[in-house]
Amino acid sequence: MGVPERLTVAVDLLDVRPDDRVLEIGSGRGVAAELILQRLPRGELVGLDRSEVAVAAASERNADAVSAGRAAFRHTALADADPHSLGRFDKILAVDVNVFWTGPATRELEAVTRLLRPSGSLVLCYAPPDRAQVTKVKGLLLTHLSDAGFIATATTHPLAGDSSLLAVVATAARLSAD
Repeated sequence: MGVPERLTVAVDLLDVRPDDRVLEIGSGRGVAAELILQRLPRGELVGLDRSEVAVAAASERNADAVSAGRAAFRHTALADADPHSLGRFDKILAVDVNVFWTGPATRELEAVTRLLRPSGSLVLCYAPPDRAQVTKVKGLLLTHLSDAGFIATATTHPLAGDSSLLAVVATAARLSAD
């Protein structure tokens, strides 16, 4: 099975550098992680997922990187992630993780603030089913991020067929001292 186009575009937008520390929220079966690791020869990737099954699948899919200490997958929700054990990240990616637009995501965005390095960026990507949903999700994301102290920009990228990928890139205006 091929890699979904939305994941390829999302990873391109992440702009991974060879030495980055990358956090993927909602890593699922590890498909985006695999794409990121191809661009991360000296860096590190940590994937978080609420599903034990997904964490096991991602670990298996990326077994060589896990064995080499370049990747780790953890069973936890973002809001419950321990920033002291995870450290800080240059880039944080979430693809189709609905918590950021379905509600204010206060706890999750506080966690991102604690996990993101001062020069780091958060990339949120969604492939809504239609243009009206893109507009709705974009507005909610920008509002929630602004309310949480992030500076964000949104772009839309065409995908095969008549669909598109909404991408929001954000930086924290103020970062946690934790």
